[in-house]
Order: sequence, then C-alpha cells, then structure tokens
Amino acid sequence: MDPLTGLGLLLTAAGAGLLGSMVGLGGGVFVVPIFSVFFGIPLKTAIAASAVSVVVNSSTGASVYLRHRMSNIRLALLMLITTTVGSIAGGLVAVGSSETILRFIFALTLYGMIVVMARRAARPVPPPSPNDALGLTADYDDPAINSRVCYTPRRLRPGMAISAGAGVISGMLGIGGGAVQVPAMNAIMEVPVKAAAATSTFMVGPTVVASALIFYLNDLIDPSVTAVAVVGMMLGAQTGARLARHIRSGVLTRVLMVILLYLATITVLQALGIHVPGAR
Repeated sequence: MDPLTGLGLLLTAAGAGLLGSMVGLGGGVFVVPIFSVFFGIPLKTAIAASAVSVVVNSSTGASVYLRHRMSNIRLALLMLITTTVGSIAGGLVAVGSSETILRFIFALTLYGMIVVMARRAARPVPPPSPNDALGLTADYDDPAINSRVCYTPRRLRPGMAISAGAGVISGMLGIGGGAVQVPAMNAIMEVPVKAAAATSTFMVGPTVVASALIFYLNDLIDPSVTAVAVVGMMLGAQTGARLARHIRSGVLTRVLMVILLYLATITVLQALGIHVPGAR
C-alpha cells in the first residue's frame, strides 16, 4: 500500500468513526462502500476490516455515552440476545456470497432505513409508559434542547425480531448493525434518536466480534487495511460521541439520511457495473 492511499484510508476511517459514533452506526456503514468504491479494496476485505474496526469504534464511543448516561443498558442487553445470533449467521452467509449480491443487499438495507427514518422523523417522542415490567424506562440530559428526555421503549417483540435481522446484516456487511438498529429503535420502539444511537453504539462491539472471528478464520482480514481502519476509527469515535450531545436530533437524522442515500446509490451503481466518478 502506498503512503497516499494509506493516508486516504486513515482519514476516511477517522471521518467514519466521527459520524458513526454520532449516529450509532459504528462507522462501518461508511467505511465499507468508500474503501471498496474509491480505494479499490476488495469488498470482502473491506467488510472484514470494517468488522474489526467497528469493535474499536463501539468501545471508544460507548465509553463517552455511558459517562453521560445516554445508553439504555437494559434495552441493549435484551436486544443483544437476538442480534448476536443473527451476526454469526450473517458472517457465514457473507463468506459464501458473491460481491455483487453483497453490494445489492448493502444498498437495499440503506434505502430501507432511509424510508423508515423519513416516516418517523416528524413524530414527537411519546411520554414514558407507567406499565414497564422490564424496567426499560430511561432518561438523559439533552444539552441541545436544554432539557431532560424521558422515554419507555415500546413494541419489544418486533424490535427484537428486527434486532436479529440487524445482526444478520451486521455479520454479512461488517457494519455493526447500527444502520438497522438505530432507525428501528427510533421508528418502531419509539426510542429518541440520541438514546438509540448511544444504545446502538454500546451494542455494536459485542455484535460484530462473532462475525469478525469468522472473517479471520476464512483469511479475509488484510492486516495493513485493518490496522489503518482501526486507528482511524479510534481517532474519530470519541469526538463524534461528544459532538452528538450538542446537536439536535432532527439535524442528526437528516444528516444520516443524506449520507445513507449517497452511499446506497454509489453501491448500486457499482453492483450494476456503472462507473462512479472517482471510483477505482
């Protein structure tokens, strides 16, 4: 790898870590298409590198969110039951799938999440429920609106089912599952987007570890690419988690939707064999 390419990968990973920790996606959702499309890294190698670096991003970003009590630990532990199982299945599927199929799955996942988030964006956060047998009601201080936000996650069964699907996507695409988890928690379980991002960031690491091991056992991890991705993610993650507290949830949601739309589109174009400007 030449120094210029290495620097480009490092800066990309740092930006992905910054954005990933702000919106709870783990950064892999940005790293995989950019590494693959613009730097010519084989897709499965990019997915494997993302899976490893996302663990670091999750640990780094989660520490900040935990310090500010924004992560809903009870909800995270409950959803990890189905997410981890799905991640193992997804990793096994990724190893045996063609890159074209993986690109289409990646893009369709992102388009689906944009639709879900667009439908949810305008709805207010409902008040906490008095019927909370599992003790999932939580609150956090939101400096952006100078207020304390209290909420109760709803529709747990659909949420956990989608969490299993998030695990499959996580294992298959090395993106940590946040691209599914955050919109699902926000749109279906009615968790505020900041709490959803913080909780997802906490969940990303344990979810991806299983699939990362599968990639390692199948010799898909390139140390030079992975090391750069890990360092970049680590540099960006803590900054992103700190910035997220001071940005309004609506702004975060809109930024996320625009980025996902762009990445989904360039991934589809590449899968169809259409040249993307700047691609290798």
